[in-house]
Amino acid sequence: MRFFRSWSELEVGDTVTFYRNFTDGDVASFLGVTGDFNPIHLDPRAAVHCGFQGRVVPGLLTGSMLTHAGGTLLPEPYPAKKMTFQFLAPVYIGETICARVTVTEKDPQKNKLTLKMTCTNKKGQVVLEAEVSGKIFPYYEQDGGGS
Repeated sequence: MRFFRSWSELEVGDTVTFYRNFTDGDVASFLGVTGDFNPIHLDPRAAVHCGFQGRVVPGLLTGSMLTHAGGTLLPEPYPAKKMTFQFLAPVYIGETICARVTVTEKDPQKNKLTLKMTCTNKKGQVVLEAEVSGKIFPYYEQDGGGS
């Protein structure tokens, strides 16, 4: 599903919101791909011992919501040049996270786009802030294709 129909329609301040529930299967797949076998992701007792309420979703798995915004919500290819993350609170397995993504910079001369994402849990607590910048390749507007 594309939230923005074309690069030319994007404006600074445009915002989209989407949700993701992080399951045990998501965490298991992520750990298998990355090799991140930190006990706080695997062992509830280790997580509690470290001050958490239970097993914690890996931060970069939560951060992957930013790649969803850049790779799925935008109409054209958007290779990231830079990403930054601030992990502000833990995300627990089974939690649904709300991501709010805002266009903060658009430079049509350079086809540069910057997006900021703020993720909150059901309590409204900010768990992650992130930013991505990269270059848009608006070829769909030229050939009439796209989604």
